[in-house]
Amino acid sequence: MERKEAKLEVLRPFGPRVLKVQLPDVITNKLISITDEMFEDENKKSYGENLVGQIKCEIEIDQKVLQENNLYDFFKQCLYAYINSCLKEMYIFDENSHVINCDVTDMWFNEMNPGGEYNPAHYHTNCLVSSTLFLKVPNNRPKRDINNKSDKDGHLEFIDRSVSPDLLQKGQMIIEPKVGDMYLWPSSLFHTVYPFLGNQIRRSIAWNGTYQFVEKETNSVIAGLRPWSIK
Repeated sequence: MERKEAKLEVLRPFGPRVLKVQLPDVITNKLISITDEMFEDENKKSYGENLVGQIKCEIEIDQKVLQENNLYDFFKQCLYAYINSCLKEMYIFDENSHVINCDVTDMWFNEMNPGGEYNPAHYHTNCLVSSTLFLKVPNNRPKRDINNKSDKDGHLEFIDRSVSPDLLQKGQMIIEPKVGDMYLWPSSLFHTVYPFLGNQIRRSIAWNGTYQFVEKETNSVIAGLRPWSIK
């Protein structure tokens, strides 16, 4: 059939993919309750020594907590969905011939207090996928008004290092935190959280995961972590 009009399609063959997940309210509320209890626990385990955040309160969430509250499978399913989507763009993926193994490796929550706590630009190591989700967001945060510039206080920003604006590429993505929103991205992607003002806390959960893409017949690793030890 003769084509009479031009057909346009924007392709995205390069650059990191970011998955957005809007959590069911029941899961969001359960996570808020769990982290509330952990915050009040005198025996809570700080995770801050492993992190770069300029945040006083960063608390480890043990995988047992997720399993006891029937949440582990939810996070693993989200991790699988993200990896599966990315791999299908990169490889010939036959579910009869290939398998994806994945696991959540570590998790913690950040209790950012008013007064300028923040996360500097960084990326995560010893993992392949990173994620954050928002549980509490200040609703009365005063906004700056400086020469009509956009206010990014408390926002998450992704920074892709391989792009140039002169080549019609944008290497930054700003995320305004909203309760119940979760994002997954490649762990090598730089990201930062700007300081925020206000009189309420900003709470988020951060977690990491890894995966292995395996050919069943030969048990050979096509992509992902080597060697593999799945829990």
